[in-house]
Amino acid sequence: MRAGASTARAVALLALGLAACSQPPRPVTLDKVAEVRSSPAAREAQAWAPQAHAHALELEQQSQQALTAGDTPRAEILANSALAAHEHSWVLARLARAERRRLAADAELGEQQRALVELQAQEQRLSTEAADLELRARVVKNALPLAAHEAASPERNEARRKAAAALSTQGRLLCVAARLLGEAEAVKEPLARLDALDHELESGKAPKALETATELRGQCLRVISEARRQHSRVGSAGAAPVASEARSVPADLVLAELSAAGQAPARDERGVSVVLRDLFATDGNLNESGRAQLQRLGETAKAHPDFPLLLVGHTAALEAQPAMDRQLAAVSGALGALGVEHVSLHDAGPRQPLLPPQLPRAKERNQRIELVFVAPGL
Repeated sequence: MRAGASTARAVALLALGLAACSQPPRPVTLDKVAEVRSSPAAREAQAWAPQAHAHALELEQQSQQALTAGDTPRAEILANSALAAHEHSWVLARLARAERRRLAADAELGEQQRALVELQAQEQRLSTEAADLELRARVVKNALPLAAHEAASPERNEARRKAAAALSTQGRLLCVAARLLGEAEAVKEPLARLDALDHELESGKAPKALETATELRGQCLRVISEARRQHSRVGSAGAAPVASEARSVPADLVLAELSAAGQAPARDERGVSVVLRDLFATDGNLNESGRAQLQRLGETAKAHPDFPLLLVGHTAALEAQPAMDRQLAAVSGALGALGVEHVSLHDAGPRQPLLPPQLPRAKERNQRIELVFVAPGL
């Protein structure tokens, strides 16, 4: 009886052992996959990389099926693949979020750039309007008649004659600059009157020379101002802000470029001017430093072909004009050899001295060449 009971217990224990051996052990990797699946990173991947996340879940399901079928090695491989797929989906999610941030930043940058272009266009319009008003004020001021003057001493008359000659030269240069901007017909009459005035000044028979010179200077200023207003209106009509680069740049930008290049430019009613000195060697040929300076100026001129160039020679005495004419021709030839077009010459003589001739070194200061970038717009 006892022997039969013992045998029955042994059989039961053997059956339980066999049953236990029939269920394969669960891979630890599957537990890790389940933990990863419920993590915040997995939820983020489900939102930002749904296809990659679904592929990881599919591999996990296949691992469970392999385990149920008793294929533990395959279940282990699939569980590892599911872990790798989850990590891949996290990377894709981070990339997707980064791409979204980049697109948003690009959109914001585009808006900021459009706003900047609009502000620049508005600034340019305001600057043009201010320049136009300033020129109008100058024209009106120059058109005002001078106060009547009584008989003066010979010294006073000579001073008035020199002032009239300087104003006449200023007016002539303004008219020449206007002609370079296409106003040849409009400047014929004032230039003819300036020729007559200069003849009167040379003969000493110009009782109202100062008044006439002031009037003609104002007339030439009106012509070049109107030419620039017309140019600005044509350049801005119907043009979008982004197309502003196709129009003439403001003279102040050329001024800034020349300043940055160390040319010490000046701004006046003609445009932007640079004073040239010490360009020539003792034999009358351009020296090395002169050629280098003209090279730099030529690059600026070629970058702004809509700015005609006007070379103005100023001498310290009338007898220096032949030499000045040769120097102007040499400078013009050097610029032409560099590929610069639209260069005009004008010899102003000794009518616009910087210093009174009796002062020390006045001759050195008064003898000079001006290179004028004639501004086509306001």
